[in-house]
Amino acid sequence: MSIDNSAAPVTQLDPLNTLMGVRAVSVVPGDLAFAQAVGPRFHDHRGKTVLGSIGVMIDGAMGGAVYSGLTSGHQSVLAQVTVSAGADIPALADVGATGTLVHLDDGVGLASGQLRDENGTLLAVMAGRAMVVSRPPVVGIDDYVDGEPLPAPTPEKTSNLSGLSGSDVVEGIRGGTLERGPLAGLLDLAVVDVTPGSVVGEFAPVAWMANPLGAVQGGVLISAVDAVTGLAAQTLTSADQDYRVLDHKIDFLRSPDIGGPIMRAEASVIRAGRRLALIETRIVDAGGQVYVRATSSIQMLSQQVHSG
Repeated sequence: MSIDNSAAPVTQLDPLNTLMGVRAVSVVPGDLAFAQAVGPRFHDHRGKTVLGSIGVMIDGAMGGAVYSGLTSGHQSVLAQVTVSAGADIPALADVGATGTLVHLDDGVGLASGQLRDENGTLLAVMAGRAMVVSRPPVVGIDDYVDGEPLPAPTPEKTSNLSGLSGSDVVEGIRGGTLERGPLAGLLDLAVVDVTPGSVVGEFAPVAWMANPLGAVQGGVLISAVDAVTGLAAQTLTSADQDYRVLDHKIDFLRSPDIGGPIMRAEASVIRAGRRLALIETRIVDAGGQVYVRATSSIQMLSQQVHSG
């Protein structure tokens, strides 16, 4: 399914998608298309648009494709998503996402999709698995969609990273001498521990992150995974070296409740080679209960584009 990223919205989305600038441009049961304008308010600490910048839209395309195929009164939750990157996502552009339902039975739905920029360039391919659940939403769908828009936070800045090793960059973010970047600022993600190849961040499940079931929307968790994974990858770089996330495979095991305890996002390098690194990231509670588990492949590059 192709998508006209510039098309006007055809239906109103929920407050979270509205906050993130996501709009629905084509909605047919089992076949969805969304678009999102990306720019500085969603950049990472390097000043780049990353997969986490569009996590909410990724969740909407994959989970929404399954949900749209359900009969009235049924709910679904995204259980797994895989995103494999193609071309780099532009720093400033309209990004489109498609989601197509490819299988649905009594308990499981499968979806596939693509991310493309406004020129039609393939940015990523996606696959999702959602589980059909019986629990009712805590907020009626109509009330949720028609709710008050959420206030957009003021984007945080990025720092000039020229001449700094990756460990110095992440230590600077932890210590507050370098900016954590707009995406981490949106999540209010605090870096609390850094060692080479390992980063721990913490964030609170707050109201703007909610889905109709009263839990943190999967796309927010995608953004948190991507942000901490990127910081762990950053610790592997030398001065003026860059990295690129090639893919995420994310399993959603539990959903943090809105207003619940602080969550820890822990990223550890499993293997680091000259060209490729493998990172495992988990989101856990204070007791070590795993909510999200992800594995990511990272390409180690040679030159970093600086911001500031």
